[in-house]
Amino acid sequence: MSTTGQRAARVPRGYSDVVFGVGDEIDDFTVDEFLGSGASAEVYRVHRGDDRRSVALKVLRTGVGDPRRARERFEREFTIASLLHHPHIVGVFARGEITDPEVLGENTSTTAVLWTAMEYIDGTPASAHVAHPPDEPDIPIVLAIGTQIAEALDYAHGCEVLHRDVKPANIMVSTGPGGVRAVLTDFGIAQFLDDARPLARNGRVQGSIAYAAPELLTAQHLSPATDLYALAVTMFEMLTGEPPFPRATAFAISHAHLYEQVPRLTAIRGWLPSSLNSVFAKALAKDPADRYDNCAEFVAIVVRALRDVPVPEAPGSRRWPWRRSRHD
Repeated sequence: MSTTGQRAARVPRGYSDVVFGVGDEIDDFTVDEFLGSGASAEVYRVHRGDDRRSVALKVLRTGVGDPRRARERFEREFTIASLLHHPHIVGVFARGEITDPEVLGENTSTTAVLWTAMEYIDGTPASAHVAHPPDEPDIPIVLAIGTQIAEALDYAHGCEVLHRDVKPANIMVSTGPGGVRAVLTDFGIAQFLDDARPLARNGRVQGSIAYAAPELLTAQHLSPATDLYALAVTMFEMLTGEPPFPRATAFAISHAHLYEQVPRLTAIRGWLPSSLNSVFAKALAKDPADRYDNCAEFVAIVVRALRDVPVPEAPGSRRWPWRRSRHD
């Protein structure tokens, strides 16, 4: 196993002793590009042998945090995600482990490196498609993302799986001649419906607070309606430029999810149909029983409400007749 390749250009701060470089080998895979990192893992674009097709490799360092919990979560993610086969859910197809000290390095606390091979999506996170005022959203892209992720979530729910961390950062979007394709990723805290425990063992909420349903925040029973709530927050953000409860602290955000009314979308973007205010109020109801029956139902209503609605030009996007470029 080679570790002599050129070091990747982007190295996560504090983890340079474990990051693989371009040309390094991770079991049968050769690293082509470093894609990004989180608190305990990096993601690489790789290829296997003579097959130049790109694969995404998620590499976990078990020496970061609680090794047992990290391994448990990583293995659960593979087990659950590998059961799901849907065009809008990332495909996961192999996993492995590296324990060779020569590969891991002498000065790192990491005792093993776990990896999962998955489908490589040549695109950007949906968060890149969030238009902050005065910019306006690309409605066709927003609706395509919402429709496809709703299909993915309803399919997962039919397989007795809750994602539990739906947010723009966990949705990859590719655009091209074939149109928009949105893919749901990161099943790191996904669970089966019969094991939908809302709290981590240390009592902290698992998931992203800005997208967390009230029942998740209060350690109540989780259901498909919990994912629907997070999808509604995601679409609210993509339509308005911010989630419904932007607050300075996690406590303030949690309090708003639990007790405050859902803001009117039209208060942020006056051109949006007023009917969307009640649609999102229902999707983001405090009581899961008051929400829509499934994700597709919710998104279909949003699509109908936005059909043929003109989107105003963002300030500065219009070129006035007296404004000439140097090339005119």
